Amino acid sequence: MKLLNIALLLTALIGLSSCGYQVGNTKPTELAAVKRLAVPLATNHTQEQRLSSMMTNSLIDTITRDGTYTISNDSNADATLYVDITEIKYVVQRYDPFDSLRASEMFMYLKASWRVVDNQNNLLSKGREEGRTQFTIESNQQTSRSNAFPSAAEATAVLITQRIANGF
Repeated sequence: MKLLNIALLLTALIGLSSCGYQVGNTKPTELAAVKRLAVPLATNHTQEQRLSSMMTNSLIDTITRDGTYTISNDSNADATLYVDITEIKYVVQRYDPFDSLRASEMFMYLKASWRVVDNQNNLLSKGREEGRTQFTIESNQQTSRSNAFPSAAEATAVLITQRIANGF
């Protein structure tokens, strides 16, 4: 009976070891040496105001929550994450049932390119991400769009954080 239990335990351990799960750090190999990351103010290439600070704050929050990197200032950081907000796109999802020319729900797509550079200005990693949020349009469309910016910045920041922390 004892031999059967040991055989079952060994079979289970061998089976589970080949599942592809990894315990511990899953950083991309090009970022393996980076422990402290600086995040300067994002560059905004759109006409929307205050988007740079929203994006930077969202990035710092998501990186801190993830825990893979420690946020640091430029002088103490191993690398710097630069983010450029390149485009904002709106797509109508649903029209007002009583006015076919007026949108009632929209998607907002926030596109950003990013790069991680070490202290010697060597490019370690780069990419482009597109965060999406959905919002309803109240009486003032401009106010509704402005209220959706934090959600779109958060969605984009989560995608960037996943790429630099997990590699996917």
